[in-house]
Amino acid sequence: MPVHKTRAIVLGYHALGEADRIVVFHTRDFGNVRAVARGARKVKSRLCGRLEILTCGDLVFYERPGKDLHVINSFDIVEPFQVLREDLMKMAYCSYLAELLQKTDASGDPDSDTFGLMLNIMSMMKTTDDPEMLARVFEIRLLTNAGLSPQLDSCLRCSRDIGEETSLGFDVAGGGIVCSECRKTLRQASAVSISRGTVELMKRMQQAPLELVSRLRILENNRRELKKVLRNFISFHIGVGKLRSLDFLASIENDVSLKT
Repeated sequence: MPVHKTRAIVLGYHALGEADRIVVFHTRDFGNVRAVARGARKVKSRLCGRLEILTCGDLVFYERPGKDLHVINSFDIVEPFQVLREDLMKMAYCSYLAELLQKTDASGDPDSDTFGLMLNIMSMMKTTDDPEMLARVFEIRLLTNAGLSPQLDSCLRCSRDIGEETSLGFDVAGGGIVCSECRKTLRQASAVSISRGTVELMKRMQQAPLELVSRLRILENNRRELKKVLRNFISFHIGVGKLRSLDFLASIENDVSLKT
């Protein structure tokens, strides 16, 4: 079996048998990799405690040609990201990003841009006071990396520049903004209302350097629109269906709102 070494982030895992664990990694050189960690659930295993979700490290694995499940040889921790697992809200958001990345990169194709994006967003999550905003940045840039970048500069239907128009729609099926006139021709289910301010915010999130994006302050109405547009767009074009992490995230957000 060929042996490979690559930098990797643990996206998730589940038990296999009495002592083993199947782990999903996002790697810099091989995209998503599913591999068995033999005996990882035994206390004396050299892998015990190393394969926690969101941990970044150097992965060595044996490739099983023609199979979608490989075998872990070793995993040496580079950055444990323990602070993310100690903050329930940040953990909830990062768990969502990890599950979304599992669903998006099902092919296992290498994508160093997406690996770097995930690593950078996780690093920024450690100190941010707005994890939701970083999640939206991750979503829109992940879409761009996957070749699904939404059209934001001109009307998707008539190609007219939106200029100063404020009454806009977002065509979920088509993947871009539509002017007020073209919006009238869309089926209700495919059209989502979006303000010009939210469109401009999406452009910044898509194009600005990450260190500048982290300073954005988002108004509540833009926050709601952005969440709705991106969730609908991701669901339609990536077909992720219902993500379990979203239920966890919703419960944490609900608890926070009840306390405030």
